[in-house]
Amino acid sequence: VQSNILHTFAAAAQDVLTSDLLEWLRDKGAYINAKLVLRHLVPNDPSSPRGIFATEDLDAGEILCSIPPELIVKPNEEHMEGLPDWATYCGTINAVKEAMIIDGEKNTPYGTYLRAQPKAYTPEFWSDPGKKLLMHMLESTRTEQLTECDELPPHGVDWRFEELKTLCHGDLEDPLYLHAAMLVWARADWEFMVPFYDMLNHSNRKENVKHKFGYTDNIAEIGYEIIADKIEAGGELFLSYNRCKVCHDNYDWFGTPEMFLQFGFVESMPQRWLFDFARIKFDLDWKNGSSDDNGTNRGGGGELVANFLVPPSSKGIRLLQEELTRLESFAATYRGKSFEDEGIPKHEWEPLWQYYDALQDALSVVIQSDVALSDDVWALDDNWWVKDGTQTAEDEDHYVLPTKSENMAQRDF
Repeated sequence: VQSNILHTFAAAAQDVLTSDLLEWLRDKGAYINAKLVLRHLVPNDPSSPRGIFATEDLDAGEILCSIPPELIVKPNEEHMEGLPDWATYCGTINAVKEAMIIDGEKNTPYGTYLRAQPKAYTPEFWSDPGKKLLMHMLESTRTEQLTECDELPPHGVDWRFEELKTLCHGDLEDPLYLHAAMLVWARADWEFMVPFYDMLNHSNRKENVKHKFGYTDNIAEIGYEIIADKIEAGGELFLSYNRCKVCHDNYDWFGTPEMFLQFGFVESMPQRWLFDFARIKFDLDWKNGSSDDNGTNRGGGGELVANFLVPPSSKGIRLLQEELTRLESFAATYRGKSFEDEGIPKHEWEPLWQYYDALQDALSVVIQSDVALSDDVWALDDNWWVKDGTQTAEDEDHYVLPTKSENMAQRDF
């Protein structure tokens, strides 16, 4: 009972911070459409997440919000001191931390709102026991490695802290710095932290808003303007985090595993999966296109089907079967235990198993798919996964590992 009371108080405090933020934004010249309201997804349940909803019908093209550049948190020369020019997100971390310091010169209602957000909810910022168990779940035990690291996705669970230390020169002993770093990684577009806009939830099925600006526009000068598709009263506003108008860098490689790593949740259907060591890439969805799932594969009912984006090979399917067998052995060892037994916070334990379920279902569906198999994918170069986006194998802003050259000519593994 005491825990519920405390949670209710915390939620009420968040509502006050949100109201203060919206009032501040409007006072400072931001436009927030009067037909929008920020509320809990389940009305009168303060424990449920928040979303942005339409209180009246919205026409296609109607402006939802316009955030002027001076209200966007972004790095200045001081924030970038000692950093490479291209490491702008490191500077944004410094700017966000500065904005979150209560009673500091640069503190704003947005900074206060950000400071109050949940801590360490993305896997890269989990506790050491939580990250260790997740990496154990993903690691392959095969001796013949086809890439530099044959593991189930996502790659890079333990990369972020090293980058913050060596590239950003961050103080990893400072809780406020780490909180700022997580928020930038989870909520920023490039080096921009945009108030109100960053409250939009994700969906690749229900996306109904879009950026008015283009991929090459200078956001630092024009600000952020978001417009609607046609939305009925009562509908929630959704943005795609990886298929949006300005998300070209993510189109081909950033799927459900990367979404979990960067944002801390398992996305609802449709999902995208890429297993680089097996050269298998596909979209996963309900056969009837149901949109009633609850955020995981197991809530919508019906049959899940895989739409292969690259023809699968018998070799790749065999590799995934090995990983599925290992994954299920992992669950047999750990799932019956409690988070207290493993010394892992509950807010890490529960999403770990949600991701396990998503991963197991994706592997099971692909392995059982009745589809023609071809080994042609192994004759392709390292761009075998590239189709619609701007990233290629030669670029550095993706996590798709290349196949080792000595394995390319092998017909079996």
